[in-house]
Amino acid sequence: MASKRGETAERILAAARDIVKSDGPDQLTFDAVAARVGVSKQAVLYWFPNKARLIEALVRPALEAESAAGKGAISKNLSASEAIRAFIGALAVFHTSDLDRFRLMYVTPQIGQRPGRNGTMLTTLGRIHPATTEMYDILAAKLVDKGRYERLIDARRASAAMHTALLGLVLRMSMAHALNAPLRLREDALVDALVDVMAPRAA
Repeated sequence: MASKRGETAERILAAARDIVKSDGPDQLTFDAVAARVGVSKQAVLYWFPNKARLIEALVRPALEAESAAGKGAISKNLSASEAIRAFIGALAVFHTSDLDRFRLMYVTPQIGQRPGRNGTMLTTLGRIHPATTEMYDILAAKLVDKGRYERLIDARRASAAMHTALLGLVLRMSMAHALNAPLRLREDALVDALVDVMAPRAA
Protein backbone atom coordinates (compact mmCIF):
# COMPACT_ATOMS: atom_id res chain seq x y z
CA MET A 1 0.00 0.00 0.00
CA ALA A 2 2.81 2.42 0.89
CA SER A 3 4.43 1.78 -2.48
CA LYS A 4 1.17 2.45 -4.29
CA ARG A 5 0.72 5.71 -2.40
CA GLY A 6 4.25 6.73 -3.30
CA GLU A 7 3.48 6.01 -6.93
CA THR A 8 0.52 8.39 -6.73
CA ALA A 9 2.78 11.20 -5.51
CA GLU A 10 5.24 10.52 -8.33
CA ARG A 11 2.43 10.54 -10.89
CA ILE A 12 1.30 13.90 -9.54
CA LEU A 13 4.82 15.33 -9.86
CA ALA A 14 5.23 13.89 -13.35
CA ALA A 15 1.94 15.48 -14.41
CA ALA A 16 2.96 18.82 -12.90
CA ARG A 17 6.26 18.73 -14.80
CA ASP A 18 4.43 17.96 -18.03
CA ILE A 19 2.03 20.86 -17.51
CA VAL A 20 4.86 23.31 -16.91
CA LYS A 21 6.69 22.06 -20.00
CA SER A 22 3.73 21.94 -22.38
CA ASP A 23 1.44 24.71 -21.14
CA GLY A 24 3.67 27.02 -19.11
CA PRO A 25 4.08 27.54 -15.36
CA ASP A 26 1.05 29.82 -15.09
CA GLN A 27 -1.16 26.85 -16.01
CA LEU A 28 0.05 24.76 -13.09
CA THR A 29 -3.07 24.40 -10.95
CA PHE A 30 -4.36 21.63 -8.72
CA ASP A 31 -7.34 21.16 -11.03
CA ALA A 32 -5.06 20.76 -14.06
CA VAL A 33 -2.82 18.28 -12.25
CA ALA A 34 -5.78 16.26 -10.99
CA ALA A 35 -7.30 16.09 -14.47
CA ARG A 36 -4.05 14.92 -16.03
CA VAL A 37 -3.43 12.25 -13.39
CA GLY A 38 -7.06 11.12 -13.36
CA VAL A 39 -7.63 11.64 -9.65
CA SER A 40 -9.65 14.08 -7.58
CA LYS A 41 -8.31 17.48 -6.59
CA GLN A 42 -8.50 16.33 -2.97
CA ALA A 43 -6.16 13.45 -3.80
CA VAL A 44 -3.58 15.94 -5.06
CA LEU A 45 -4.06 18.11 -1.97
CA TYR A 46 -3.54 15.07 0.25
CA TRP A 47 0.04 14.81 -0.99
CA PHE A 48 0.71 18.50 -1.56
CA PRO A 49 -1.49 20.65 0.72
CA ASN A 50 -0.54 23.90 -1.01
CA LYS A 51 1.14 25.07 -4.18
CA ALA A 52 4.38 25.94 -2.41
CA ARG A 53 4.77 22.31 -1.30
CA LEU A 54 4.08 21.07 -4.82
CA ILE A 55 6.57 23.45 -6.42
CA GLU A 56 9.22 22.70 -3.82
CA ALA A 57 8.89 18.98 -4.53
CA LEU A 58 9.18 19.73 -8.25
CA VAL A 59 12.29 21.87 -8.08
CA ARG A 60 14.22 20.27 -5.20
CA PRO A 61 15.92 17.51 -7.26
CA ALA A 62 16.95 20.02 -9.93
CA LEU A 63 18.32 22.48 -7.37
CA GLU A 64 20.32 19.70 -5.75
CA ALA A 65 21.68 18.65 -9.15
CA GLU A 66 22.61 22.25 -9.96
CA SER A 67 24.41 22.55 -6.63
CA ALA A 68 26.32 19.34 -7.30
CA ALA A 69 27.42 20.69 -10.70
CA GLY A 70 28.61 23.97 -9.21
CA LYS A 71 30.42 22.36 -6.29
CA GLY A 72 31.98 19.71 -8.50
CA ALA A 73 33.61 22.36 -10.67
CA ILE A 74 35.54 23.89 -7.76
CA SER A 75 38.63 21.79 -7.16
CA LYS A 76 41.28 22.37 -4.50
CA ASN A 77 44.02 23.26 -6.96
CA LEU A 78 42.24 26.12 -8.72
CA SER A 79 43.05 29.78 -8.22
CA ALA A 80 40.23 32.18 -7.37
CA SER A 81 39.81 33.26 -11.00
CA GLU A 82 39.97 29.68 -12.23
CA ALA A 83 37.37 28.65 -9.67
CA ILE A 84 35.01 31.41 -10.80
CA ARG A 85 35.45 30.47 -14.45
CA ALA A 86 34.91 26.78 -13.69
CA PHE A 87 31.86 27.52 -11.52
CA ILE A 88 30.11 29.69 -14.11
CA GLY A 89 31.07 27.37 -16.94
CA ALA A 90 29.73 24.27 -15.21
CA LEU A 91 26.42 25.91 -14.34
CA ALA A 92 26.08 27.30 -17.87
CA VAL A 93 26.45 23.80 -19.30
CA PHE A 94 24.02 22.43 -16.72
CA HIS A 95 21.29 24.92 -17.58
CA THR A 96 21.71 25.33 -21.33
CA SER A 97 21.61 21.56 -21.77
CA ASP A 98 18.00 21.52 -20.52
CA LEU A 99 16.11 24.81 -20.75
CA ASP A 100 12.84 23.14 -19.77
CA ARG A 101 14.45 22.17 -16.47
CA PHE A 102 15.72 25.73 -16.07
CA ARG A 103 12.22 27.13 -16.52
CA LEU A 104 10.91 24.64 -13.99
CA MET A 105 13.55 25.73 -11.47
CA TYR A 106 13.57 29.48 -11.87
CA VAL A 107 10.37 30.54 -13.63
CA THR A 108 7.73 28.29 -12.06
CA PRO A 109 8.45 29.35 -8.43
CA GLN A 110 7.88 33.00 -9.35
CA ILE A 111 4.24 32.35 -10.23
CA GLY A 112 3.36 32.28 -6.55
CA GLN A 113 4.94 35.60 -5.63
CA ARG A 114 3.34 37.52 -2.81
CA PRO A 115 4.28 40.70 -0.93
CA GLY A 116 6.31 40.28 2.24
CA ARG A 117 5.84 42.29 5.42
CA ASN A 118 8.31 44.96 4.34
CA GLY A 119 6.86 45.26 0.84
CA THR A 120 9.46 43.06 -0.86
CA MET A 121 8.37 40.18 -3.03
CA LEU A 122 8.74 36.62 -1.82
CA THR A 123 8.80 33.66 -4.18
CA THR A 124 6.61 30.64 -3.59
CA LEU A 125 9.55 28.96 -1.87
CA GLY A 126 10.30 32.13 0.07
CA ARG A 127 13.96 31.35 0.67
CA ILE A 128 17.21 30.18 -0.87
CA HIS A 129 17.30 26.40 -1.00
CA PRO A 130 19.87 24.78 1.35
CA ALA A 131 21.58 23.10 -1.63
CA THR A 132 22.12 26.49 -3.26
CA THR A 133 23.38 27.93 0.02
CA GLU A 134 25.92 25.12 0.26
CA MET A 135 27.09 25.82 -3.29
CA TYR A 136 27.62 29.50 -2.44
CA ASP A 137 29.48 28.61 0.75
CA ILE A 138 31.95 26.35 -1.05
CA LEU A 139 32.78 28.92 -3.71
CA ALA A 140 33.00 31.68 -1.09
CA ALA A 141 35.42 29.63 1.02
CA LYS A 142 37.63 29.14 -2.04
CA LEU A 143 37.61 32.86 -2.84
CA VAL A 144 38.63 33.74 0.72
CA ASP A 145 41.26 31.02 0.85
CA LYS A 146 42.84 32.29 -2.37
CA GLY A 147 42.81 35.92 -1.22
CA ARG A 148 40.10 37.24 -3.54
CA TYR A 149 38.10 38.46 -0.53
CA GLU A 150 38.99 38.99 3.11
CA ARG A 151 35.56 38.43 4.59
CA LEU A 152 33.49 35.33 3.99
CA ILE A 153 30.27 37.34 3.89
CA ASP A 154 31.61 39.44 1.00
CA ALA A 155 32.74 36.34 -0.86
CA ARG A 156 29.34 34.75 -0.36
CA ARG A 157 27.56 37.82 -1.72
CA ALA A 158 29.85 37.72 -4.74
CA SER A 159 29.07 34.02 -5.25
CA ALA A 160 25.35 34.75 -5.19
CA ALA A 161 25.81 37.68 -7.59
CA MET A 162 27.73 35.52 -10.08
CA HIS A 163 25.05 32.86 -9.95
CA THR A 164 22.31 35.45 -10.39
CA ALA A 165 24.08 37.03 -13.37
CA LEU A 166 24.34 33.65 -15.06
CA LEU A 167 20.68 32.89 -14.37
CA GLY A 168 19.73 36.19 -15.99
CA LEU A 169 21.69 35.28 -19.09
CA VAL A 170 20.17 31.80 -19.26
CA LEU A 171 16.71 33.31 -18.78
CA ARG A 172 17.31 35.44 -21.86
CA MET A 173 18.38 32.33 -23.77
CA SER A 174 15.32 30.48 -22.52
CA MET A 175 12.99 33.26 -23.66
CA ALA A 176 14.63 33.38 -27.08
CA HIS A 177 14.28 29.62 -27.37
CA ALA A 178 10.61 29.68 -26.36
CA LEU A 179 9.85 32.45 -28.87
CA ASN A 180 11.93 30.79 -31.60
CA ALA A 181 13.91 34.02 -31.89
CA PRO A 182 17.62 33.13 -31.83
CA LEU A 183 19.99 35.57 -30.17
CA ARG A 184 22.44 37.42 -32.38
CA LEU A 185 25.40 35.96 -30.52
CA ARG A 186 26.04 32.29 -29.89
CA GLU A 187 25.11 31.09 -26.42
CA ASP A 188 28.64 29.92 -25.66
CA ALA A 189 30.01 33.32 -26.72
CA LEU A 190 27.66 35.06 -24.30
CA VAL A 191 28.71 32.77 -21.47
CA ASP A 192 32.38 33.35 -22.29
CA ALA A 193 31.80 37.11 -22.20
CA LEU A 194 30.14 36.84 -18.79
CA VAL A 195 33.02 34.74 -17.48
CA ASP A 196 35.54 37.29 -18.75
CA VAL A 197 33.72 40.04 -16.86
CA MET A 198 33.62 38.04 -13.62
CA ALA A 199 37.17 36.68 -13.84
CA PRO A 200 39.31 38.44 -16.46
CA ARG A 201 42.18 36.41 -17.83
CA ALA A 202 45.66 37.57 -16.90
CA ALA A 203 47.28 39.67 -19.62
